[in-house]
Amino acid sequence: MKKRIDSTFYFLQYLVWRIFIVYGIGFFVYSLITKETGGIIAVLLAVFVATYVSIKKLPKPTDLTFDENFLYLDKVSYPIEFEKIKAIENGVILYKVDGEIINITMPRYCFLDKNYKELKNIIEQKATG
Repeated sequence: MKKRIDSTFYFLQYLVWRIFIVYGIGFFVYSLITKETGGIIAVLLAVFVATYVSIKKLPKPTDLTFDENFLYLDKVSYPIEFEKIKAIENGVILYKVDGEIINITMPRYCFLDKNYKELKNIIEQKATG
């Protein structure tokens, strides 16, 4: 049975930033119609900052599920065997493919999920055993 690492809080944060950007664009259009120079500059700067933060710091959350033998990610088309996973460090999964270590970023706030501890224990058992 597959278990899911929940990223609801992170998705909510992602959604709020996207709504803020859309709201800022709407306010920018309003400022253009009313020809408020100060409003145009302020909103334009706010939209640029919100877009930068949204893209660089809050990428779209990754769906992460696992069972007894494999880890499934929405970005990777093939399941990852637990034997290939080296460790979970600071929200990053390190695994080895063809002699190369690849990093996959986990959803933020994943440590709040009850299944995260189980996943971490399985990975530690498979890595040592």
